[in-house]
Amino acid sequence: MATHVDLGKEQFIGALYAGTLSDNAEKLLTSNQAMRMELKIVAPEGVTTRRFSRWWIEGMAINNTPSLLTEQADNMVKFDGLFKGRFVQNDTIAFTFEPGKGVNISINDALLGNIASDKFFGMLLRTWIGKVPLSSEYKDDILKAGNVNAALKGRYDKIKPSKERSTEVAGWSKIKSAAELAAEKEKEAAAKSSAQTSSVDAKLLAAQKAEQAKAEAAKLEAAKLAAQKAASTPANDEDEKPALTAQNLLARQFYLSDNLKRIYASVRYPKKALERGQTGSVRVAVTINRQGNIVSASVVQASEFETLNEAALEAVNKVAPYPAVPDAIAGPTFEFTAPIKFVLQNN
Repeated sequence: MATHVDLGKEQFIGALYAGTLSDNAEKLLTSNQAMRMELKIVAPEGVTTRRFSRWWIEGMAINNTPSLLTEQADNMVKFDGLFKGRFVQNDTIAFTFEPGKGVNISINDALLGNIASDKFFGMLLRTWIGKVPLSSEYKDDILKAGNVNAALKGRYDKIKPSKERSTEVAGWSKIKSAAELAAEKEKEAAAKSSAQTSSVDAKLLAAQKAEQAKAEAAKLEAAKLAAQKAASTPANDEDEKPALTAQNLLARQFYLSDNLKRIYASVRYPKKALERGQTGSVRVAVTINRQGNIVSASVVQASEFETLNEAALEAVNKVAPYPAVPDAIAGPTFEFTAPIKFVLQNN
């Protein structure tokens, strides 16, 4: 078990279940055994689906090959589309892997869907125990081969969602994602165009347009109300996430990988930290505009040594300006985090 800290606050307690436990990440990642990963939300304000989605998109981009990312892009889009509302405190997200049957994704024991590929669980797991995990502390704590902290386990066992919340989440599967709504809108537009071409009665055509517009507005309003009902915390700008397609997902992941390579190439271990044997992990949140200029950069997960925190920020700023944001990625800005680990090398 391990606790994930983001923006200086605990976000969730994670647990990894396996028939054969290990303190070796590679051994777990290459073992063809049934496993289950659970995340129990502990943040009082919950976790937005936007932030949740970004964890996985970034973690997968850093720790998987371009060919595997391309192969699994459609599965990643499907995975992302399963989560329709904000996660609230005490929610339990579970990813259950059984060889030959892929990965079942559930929240509060409500099955949301299945990703049929056996490779997908490894991609999820690498986000947290891969070579460049989102949090090195989380990785170290999760790889204890069953040596679980008793106090942490006590907290974990007490976390249970209410029946009302479980009922709300079960309704997520009935809410259409932004991508599904966009596809329906395109289909309806094509149907409307066909009707306009074939219709000879102007009055009838006008009536059809009015009915279609009314139905579309009602559908969008119903989806909006359903999404708000599923989330117990009022929606805000951070709750909104861009609709993923395989194309823009890969554009985001490849663009992120390219930026991280530039950052890692610019990291310099502070001389004083080397002399004092100081090590640690730092995660920097970066926002850039479409031209690649830094809008903001701040440490969201700090090491205990300020010199390392400053070195991480310096590496991020040194790379600017970054390459322009690709056209396939929408929005006025692009946000990502850079996990940077300072480790002393042996002789």
